[in-house]
Amino acid sequence: MNAARDSLCAVEVFYRFIIRIMQIMSDVVLGNMPRGCKVIDFPQFMDARGGLSFAESQGHVPFAVERVFWLYNLTGCRSRGGHSHGHCAQVVVAVHGAFDLVLDDGEVSTTIHLDSPHRGVLIAPTVWDELKNFTEGTVVMVMASHHFDAEDYISDYEEFRGELVELVPYTAVRAGEWDAFVDEAKNGSFLYKRGYMDYHADRFTDCSLMFYKRGTLIGQLPASWNALRHTVTSHGGLTYGNLILSPGATTVDAYNMMSCAASWYTRQLGAESWVYKPMPYIYSGVPSDEDLYALFRMEGRVVNRSVASVISCDHRVPMRTLRKRCVAKSRKSALVYEESMAWGEYWPLLREVLQSRHNAAPVHTLEEMELLASRFPENIRLFVARKEGVVMAGAVVYETDQVAKTQYLAVSDEGVKCHALDGLIAYLAEERYVDKRYIDLGTSMDPTTLQINEGLIFQKEGFGARAVVYDAYEVNLK
Repeated sequence: MNAARDSLCAVEVFYRFIIRIMQIMSDVVLGNMPRGCKVIDFPQFMDARGGLSFAESQGHVPFAVERVFWLYNLTGCRSRGGHSHGHCAQVVVAVHGAFDLVLDDGEVSTTIHLDSPHRGVLIAPTVWDELKNFTEGTVVMVMASHHFDAEDYISDYEEFRGELVELVPYTAVRAGEWDAFVDEAKNGSFLYKRGYMDYHADRFTDCSLMFYKRGTLIGQLPASWNALRHTVTSHGGLTYGNLILSPGATTVDAYNMMSCAASWYTRQLGAESWVYKPMPYIYSGVPSDEDLYALFRMEGRVVNRSVASVISCDHRVPMRTLRKRCVAKSRKSALVYEESMAWGEYWPLLREVLQSRHNAAPVHTLEEMELLASRFPENIRLFVARKEGVVMAGAVVYETDQVAKTQYLAVSDEGVKCHALDGLIAYLAEERYVDKRYIDLGTSMDPTTLQINEGLIFQKEGFGARAVVYDAYEVNLK
């Protein structure tokens, strides 16, 4: 009995050794893959009785399988496939026999020989595929992410080429074109203008991208590169940095742009990860979540979530009684609220408050804020509360079409006594920015623990503000 068992173990070890050698040899041959495509090695169990492999949706197969079909009686067949899909992703497996799989994304074309039932290939949407050189008795199984839809196929290669997205790395000579596109984009922001992004060009290595389709610019991606961490970020100088889209860009276009970007960063920079910070929905005048769908398809995962407190001016939540009392007291304190250009007067107060109460410092220097305010006077404003001419409290406001976002809020010790900051926020929400849809009072996160500062968020929510999240996703590019 023991001899038989030892014999079976030896056979199993031998099988596993041969399988591993074949995998290594295959990996060497595969080389670069078209964007979004990859080899999938399914679990394999071998013994003297034979082999067993399996695949699970969202586990081994990176999508929910909606359809399975198989090809057989292929002797004499020159090729199958010869098309691309707009939405559908597929995993192809040679369950018996062997064949060659040709993949082409318009930039990289490769041929993969499939001859094992425990190995498959993920074919991403918008990648041209062709199956050929079938051996006798070949059976091909295909797992698909979508039900059959004839409209999802592109079967003409020239049409396929015409639908491809062309990627161009940003350089300074394209600054005018970049800024003009931001003005026309459906989810643009002055933060994406080169005059804002490039004021601290010495701190970040820009790796922004521009995307064209049939010669027309349809998208831009603000990004920076951290060579030490092998990581691309949605520009380190921005709170968020999403894919900027033309009004005519579709969900498929957005996926293609994100997929092209991931491939380019991997091949050209050697990037191993991509941290992507989407724009919160309140900042876009029209639906613009195409990038979130692309992140899902690319298996992006949320790695950070900050909670901002936002007042909806169209559907105002009433202020808490405590906050009403504080505002009422401020209005009895002879405070004057005004827009100011006195950056040099307010910044020392801000620095002192941040240092003494939070052991922190402003991200921007006084000189940087004065520079940015001079470049974007319609978007970056300073408001202060004065008492007898002295600044008691202040707030920097970043204005976009829909949102007035407060930041760098500070109040002096004397201002605390007369509730100057409460009065200033009420002034901004109830008088100065009644034409905006939202007033973003910023996040209330403790930078050391990444948890909510409950005291701070309680104060903001007292004004009727409620939560909007600022997320960061990470896409593994390895």
